[in-house]
Amino acid sequence: MACNRLHALPLAFPIFAAALAPDTAEACPQPGPCYLLEFWGDLAPVNAAQIPADGVLVLQGTHENGADEDWLTQIELTVTKDGQPIAGALEATSLHGVLAWRPAAPFEPGAALKVNGKVTNPDEASSYNCADEEIVFAADLMIDAENGAPLEPVELVGVVETESAPVVSFETLACCPGAAPEPGSAYNYCDLGETIDWDPATCTPIATHGYLSVTLTGGPATTGPAAEQVLYTLKVDGAAHSVARAPSFSVHGDAAFCAVIEAMDLASGAITSSAEQCFGQDLGDVLGQHPLEPAELGCPLQQCEVVDGLWDPTMCTPLDTEPSPTTSDTMVDADATDTDPSDSGGSQDGGDEGCACAAAPTGDAGLLALVGLLGLGRRRQARS
Repeated sequence: MACNRLHALPLAFPIFAAALAPDTAEACPQPGPCYLLEFWGDLAPVNAAQIPADGVLVLQGTHENGADEDWLTQIELTVTKDGQPIAGALEATSLHGVLAWRPAAPFEPGAALKVNGKVTNPDEASSYNCADEEIVFAADLMIDAENGAPLEPVELVGVVETESAPVVSFETLACCPGAAPEPGSAYNYCDLGETIDWDPATCTPIATHGYLSVTLTGGPATTGPAAEQVLYTLKVDGAAHSVARAPSFSVHGDAAFCAVIEAMDLASGAITSSAEQCFGQDLGDVLGQHPLEPAELGCPLQQCEVVDGLWDPTMCTPLDTEPSPTTSDTMVDADATDTDPSDSGGSQDGGDEGCACAAAPTGDAGLLALVGLLGLGRRRQARS
């Protein structure tokens, strides 16, 4: 079995326990009548107290199961000055649930305005108590005497965390003779794929998967009244990842990436960007799938070929778990002493070659897996 260095990372155990949690399907709530209905839960202005003279009115609400663009002519919204309506129109933005009302002519600096609006939800949403039949809002609008401050590049800061979880599949489980993982019996909309039933007293994972979690935050692109009319877009490796009204994001994956945060002024359309930062390039020995030291089950472990979705007990191969002799903290192939000590070594086909793994400073991943297995019940269900 191939082997390389494993890292027992701080967040490994909680994820490991979750992967083995029993009765996943039973804990999954069933969808209610609102699951597929379209409606607005609320809608209200967010920058009414101070709008730049060259700005727009920004509204935000909870819009379920639909496109904002389809509601631009259905939402009733009137902006008035001294009781007289001001011409303007609603616009959808790149952030779902956020709309902008743009006056046909620039606001009068220092003006005091009023806004009144109403959203009428579909009959089905109100009859099932998903939302009120009508969402009504009103607010006083204060227009600033000055135009909005220009945008500056966002100062991007990233905080990196790593975590790992055992991989549970027919190919990454080893079992005692006579024991075998089986296809899971429960499946519903909460399950993202097939499940596998296995007994931690007789089977153990032999692979782990490392993940990268990065919290990305940035300083505001501008201050004052213009700050409330800015949207921030996180781009990962050049593609839009998520949009928010504040420069705060998180990215979770199993590969290194580079990111920027773009800021866009909804009024002017101006865009600025942070400097690009990259994360995870030095974590190649952690991210993705790697071998995991199997738990000690007191039996010779084996793996079997999968035929028609089941382990075939006539086509099994012993799992080599004997460590190779070594006098250093690096991994050395016992039968290839002239090779580079950094070579991962070991047999891929269950032969006599073994390997020794140096534990990372954070602890031994195999021991962590064993603790998690013994702390749970005999029968577990995990995703393949």
